[in-house]
Amino acid sequence: MRTLVLKPGRDAATRRRHPWLFAGAVARAEGDGGDGLVEARTADGGFLARGFASPLSPLVARWWTFSDEAVDEALALRRLDDALALRAAVVPPGTDGYRVVNAEGDFLPGLVVDRYGDVLAVQATTEGTERARPLWLPALRSRFPGATIVQKNDLASRAAEGLRTEDERLAGEAPVSRAPFRERGLSFQADLAAGQKTGFFLDQRENRDLVRRHAAGRRVLNLFAYSGAFGVAALAGGAASVTHVDVSAPALELAREHHRANGQDAASFVVADVFDDLRARAAAGESWDLIVTDPPAFAKKRGDLPRACRGYKDVNRLALKLLGPGGLLLACSCSGPVDADLFQKVLFAAALDAGAPARILEKRGAGPDHPVSIDCPEGEYLKAFLLARGGPA
Repeated sequence: MRTLVLKPGRDAATRRRHPWLFAGAVARAEGDGGDGLVEARTADGGFLARGFASPLSPLVARWWTFSDEAVDEALALRRLDDALALRAAVVPPGTDGYRVVNAEGDFLPGLVVDRYGDVLAVQATTEGTERARPLWLPALRSRFPGATIVQKNDLASRAAEGLRTEDERLAGEAPVSRAPFRERGLSFQADLAAGQKTGFFLDQRENRDLVRRHAAGRRVLNLFAYSGAFGVAALAGGAASVTHVDVSAPALELAREHHRANGQDAASFVVADVFDDLRARAAAGESWDLIVTDPPAFAKKRGDLPRACRGYKDVNRLALKLLGPGGLLLACSCSGPVDADLFQKVLFAAALDAGAPARILEKRGAGPDHPVSIDCPEGEYLKAFLLARGGPA
């Protein structure tokens, strides 16, 4: 096994059980590490952690255990069983679309597994996770016998490490481009061939349910609608109508399919740039009862923050201007570098500029099938604020 000896004074993060090791903390490496396994030791030889290496990445290793134990199939199976026990407790009835493994949040670093009915969509985000396939793939096949398993490889992190970026089928006989599944009794399809993430935004499930619970009788504007799931939830909750806006015509075509599959006919679809569309609606003096803003990540790294904050402020300022008295805004951000405190400040500035007093009703994130390790808070990325327009002018 390859051993990474850490520099004196650079082992504090590993001692605190943080699962990432950066290259700058390594004094020297010993051994060949042909199987990808790697362990960390202190400058005086003390054991720290064991996991898998990604030597071409600045993040050179991710730790699977901080105990002096074997990193093997049995460990992977125990971690998967723990993850499945959690899902059994938190996934709602009528749902067979959920996250099975959430990487560091389930102590399987770099591994994401989403279930869509009889299909598992997997992301192995690093070379180390790819090298660990002989551990995690048998565990998945054992616990999901007969499932089709597709590995989604079109990831920037994989490209940066020179890994394959074409998708692979790891189990199952037939190629799969769409995977039907249920969410609280509603019918959806994951677009495995061309969709975002692994094919669907499973992380927004609980926020869709929030919209469903507040939608009765309201006219709903769903911005950055993608495949329309917020709108489907809204109509299931008794919304009077839903209008979807997205720049992607194919995404909105899938939204149409989702509404048809759920027997809903009170939805309309607008292919447009959301910012342009919002400005036109504001100029026309439109008024809406419930608006969802769920844009793609505006910030991938800290250097993107100024531009991202301007974008979040602009879209939510315009959305707040369109809300009638008592109207609701669900404002979302999936940008990791934009933390909840910063996003709240952006929403405050948006409300101030819009001249729209508002109150925070709820602060939310991803659903509980997307757990975040307390040792690795970097795994938290999704923020959602439910605001109500109203209050002193």
